[in-house]
Amino acid sequence: MSKLPELHRLRQQLDSLGLTELVASIDGQPLGRDDAGAVLRYVWLSSIVGHLQLSDRLLGAFDGENHRQIVAEFQTVDHDHIHTTPARVRRHCAEHAVAAEDRLPEQARLIRAEASKKRKHLAVRQLFSAAPDVMLAVKPCWAMSPLVVSQLLPSDRPYFDVVVFDEASQVRPAEAMPAILRGKQLVVAGDKCQLPPTSFFQSTNPEEAEDDTDDTYLAVDASYDSILEALEAFIEFRMLQWHYRSRDERLIAFSNHEIYDRSLTTFPGVMGPDCISHVYIPHVPGELGSETSATAEVHKVVALILEHAAGRPDKSLGVITMGIKHAERIQETLRIELAQREDEFADFFDENRTEPFFIKNLERVQGDERDAIILSVGYGKNAGGRLMYRFGPLNMEGGQRRLNVAVTRAKERMTLVSAFTHRDMDPERSSARGVQMLRSYLAYCESNGEELPEQTAANPKLNPFEIDVRDSLQQAGIPLIAQYGASGYRIDFAAKHPTQPGRMVLAIEADGAAYHSSVSARDRDRLRQQHLERLGWTFHRIWSQDWFNNKQSEIAKAKNAYAHAGAAASDPQKTGQSAATPSTGNSRHRHTATIANDSASATRRGPCPISVYRESIDDYSPTELAQLIGWIESDILLRPKEQLLQEARATLGFKRRGKRIDAALEAAIATARHHRNR
Repeated sequence: MSKLPELHRLRQQLDSLGLTELVASIDGQPLGRDDAGAVLRYVWLSSIVGHLQLSDRLLGAFDGENHRQIVAEFQTVDHDHIHTTPARVRRHCAEHAVAAEDRLPEQARLIRAEASKKRKHLAVRQLFSAAPDVMLAVKPCWAMSPLVVSQLLPSDRPYFDVVVFDEASQVRPAEAMPAILRGKQLVVAGDKCQLPPTSFFQSTNPEEAEDDTDDTYLAVDASYDSILEALEAFIEFRMLQWHYRSRDERLIAFSNHEIYDRSLTTFPGVMGPDCISHVYIPHVPGELGSETSATAEVHKVVALILEHAAGRPDKSLGVITMGIKHAERIQETLRIELAQREDEFADFFDENRTEPFFIKNLERVQGDERDAIILSVGYGKNAGGRLMYRFGPLNMEGGQRRLNVAVTRAKERMTLVSAFTHRDMDPERSSARGVQMLRSYLAYCESNGEELPEQTAANPKLNPFEIDVRDSLQQAGIPLIAQYGASGYRIDFAAKHPTQPGRMVLAIEADGAAYHSSVSARDRDRLRQQHLERLGWTFHRIWSQDWFNNKQSEIAKAKNAYAHAGAAASDPQKTGQSAATPSTGNSRHRHTATIANDSASATRRGPCPISVYRESIDDYSPTELAQLIGWIESDILLRPKEQLLQEARATLGFKRRGKRIDAALEAAIATARHHRNR
């Protein structure tokens, strides 16, 4: 009874706050103090949601299915825009080339004359000096080594709007200057964590160049700064963070952790632990020369090559070795094997394939990529079973750069072959960064890419909405891993394959913090989904509004998506298919391609609008001649003025050119183009 006054006061206070109905609804319910506070919070938040839905038309009228259709339409239109851009660029360049030929007919005639010659051509530098404007209009993009720029291009002025250096980490500043001087703007693209300039190919002593342990092979130091490093002091570089090559992020996760400080945005794959493996070659006591190239390792690598060629001939393959001698031994052993079985593997080892098979040492592999890579260490233990720390290029400064190149060449599968394990390497024996990184990479591959050298950042904490989605879908029978991934980008929920351990099939994403953090609609609504589908995922989106309004329906949709994803992943014909473009836009893409092909063979509109073969050009009125020019150009093919004049004369029946004929036709061309451009 002593509490009644206080209860009365509190009830009046709640009534004054407009909570009379709430108090009445929970009156008599067995609620504790914390429960009552939770009810109040729920009602308060629900009232805010209701108010926003009533006051905000877009929020209140949100319909998930309609929004999915809008996203699908955006995906199709955005893809079509990019798909048709090359055609628009080519058309613009063609118009520019035709205009240049019309403006500078002497340069155009010189180029045609040179093109018609069979011998005694002018040197490229001379021809470029004589006809630079038309040369650049006809071929606006030139690709060449920096070493031949001075030989091919004059240096009297900057001829190019932009000069672009690719793989700039391998270009010395002195070699770059001739190209830089011939442009108005400079774009430098490269990775300072990959191969720097080297003196390997400049050795004057062939025996030194062949010695894997000689310092001339490893000459990489501060004196070989690249143009990429030289420009760092003057300009701010922008890092391209999205990584596209690897179909499973475990293939790049080691370098992302060791080299790039986890700054790369990588995407989880569906392949499972098979994408990274380690093949250990037990030491053979008393084997001679095993410290430079273990014979057993050579034969094992050849066996792996033939196994790949027989079992996965549609997938490209490359072999990378630490040293030249080891590469040569593998090449020779493979040659002997193929001599006995050449017909069996002729197609796989065809050098005309899009991505032909290769065996290369570290120095020669930058820029290459293959579906599968075999990385063979080659170095091992001596005859007494002692590990020799002669790791060639990894022992010297910059060795970690070379290893970084080697371990990032694979798109789908990496196999590391060695005659020792990371446990055989004493971490205190060598301070070389490349050797320490090799030990870590051995351990990483031995764990099938599951364990990085150090503990990575913990998974982001789930918010209440994400916890509810996870718990509800798991209760519905979908085995989920929340925040799946190893880099800054993680899939909200990844569903496991129903029967294949380690394999994932369905990526479920909501419109939470990761979705809203994207700076553009292209990133959040197309590119991320497109890339995940390219990697083999089935993609499913849950909109938070739909989840709050009709949770059971969204659970049913997720279960249906999981069932379809599992069935598709179990079908060999569907597994690994590229989903580079949204499925909703396939027919539209085909239609776009058809239009493009039709335009290439377009015909003129209707028959010739005037009667021809009159005796004199004076028998045609200016209007008739303008109509004729418009009809000739109605096929939308681009022609220089000289070619248009020639075609018009032929259509009119004039076999020879004359001043009066050309003057009348030139006036007609001006009139027709003026009317067309109005």
